[in-house]
Amino acid sequence: IAQITKQPILKKEGKKDNFLIVGLIFDQYQQKYNKIYQNFAGGLTSLIYEFRSYFVRSDFASAHVKSKDKCKTNIFSNAQTDDILFTFGHNLTKNSNNTITLAGLLGIPTHKVFILQHADFGYGQVGTGLQFDGEYELDSIQAVTYGLRYVYFIPRKAQDLYKHSYIFTIGHMTDLLLAYKAHWTKHGIEFGYSARFQLGGHITPNFDNIIKKTNYIRSNFYSVYKYRFLIKNVANRFLLNFAYSFDHTPKIFGNRYIITPWASWNISF
Repeated sequence: IAQITKQPILKKEGKKDNFLIVGLIFDQYQQKYNKIYQNFAGGLTSLIYEFRSYFVRSDFASAHVKSKDKCKTNIFSNAQTDDILFTFGHNLTKNSNNTITLAGLLGIPTHKVFILQHADFGYGQVGTGLQFDGEYELDSIQAVTYGLRYVYFIPRKAQDLYKHSYIFTIGHMTDLLLAYKAHWTKHGIEFGYSARFQLGGHITPNFDNIIKKTNYIRSNFYSVYKYRFLIKNVANRFLLNFAYSFDHTPKIFGNRYIITPWASWNISF
């Protein structure tokens, strides 16, 4: 989501500053290999400010989380907020057909770590990392987008349902992205693949199978339709996305499938 919505609606002219507001709604369905069903339905807001060859971005999301067992009995239902993510990036290289950006990431938790108790939206841990992404234009209407992101999560106190305390971290997360996109007149499409490696989870003292539940390797395939237009000379863009994901590991607690449709409205000043 972050990479797709970061893309400018219109090509930036010279060193002109640019401010982008992103509003997004999503509805994610998950089925785990052990027949646990989860649903995350909510919204995300992003603010992006571009100046000279730099950009600053903040992301905040909230969702209603629902979890059911294999008998479709509700085992958890509540609204939760996601971590707030701050990104500061710099355009390293830019020529007629190639753009490369390096960015620093900082995630600030908005709630305690709840994953030892029930389904959790957001990590609930301070995360810090780096992101490298770029775009190579094949011609005037086609381009290839690529990216690499690494985030380390700082260990934090967590409690189980019985108020026993632990020191827990999900470890570190690495994301890879490769996508193709094209545009013509006001329309655009994008098809991509991303992989996530969330590994290195650790808890002291040991707790159930929590590390087997938090360590995973995931593949994601997505497609996006884009439509851009002007309202009183203000650039707008509508995005409609569908994504399908699954976990390669673990095979007991991992996701058999994840289906995520989302829609977004972007406004650029």
